[in-house]
Amino acid sequence: MSNLSVQVNWAGDLKFVGVNAKGHETILDGNVREGASPVEILMEALGACSAIDVVTILEKVRTPATRLEVVLEGDRHTPEPRYFTAVTLRFDVWGDGISPDKLERAINLSIGKYCSVYHTLRPDMKLQTAYRIHPAGAEAAGEYHPFEVARVETA
Repeated sequence: MSNLSVQVNWAGDLKFVGVNAKGHETILDGNVREGASPVEILMEALGACSAIDVVTILEKVRTPATRLEVVLEGDRHTPEPRYFTAVTLRFDVWGDGISPDKLERAINLSIGKYCSVYHTLRPDMKLQTAYRIHPAGAEAAGEYHPFEVARVETA
């Protein structure tokens, strides 16, 4: 028996509406006219999954973020199937008292242990991560700090 269920309904042309168990809808559009493509939704899911973890972990270590943005870029295999060969996540995090050590640990825990979307992707996908920390209320600025995240092998 499954522990997660969604439904996808065709809405004409290449448009589909995903509906989760609580009735929340997501528009997916293969033509990218009225919604994101399924692959874009997958990238959004990866960014959101990791962002949720990072926000939660920073709260637990008593350095909550006041704002967080993640920009993702992906490279895809050619020809078909067009799976991701590489993804870059760039985190911009705002808040007081957020140190590079705490943020790197939060991102490492997310990617290495908690983010189920990441662990669903191909194990040979290359991953690059970088971050910038900003004071609360400041504009995003400065160079990104790249760092390595180790993928934890799961059984």
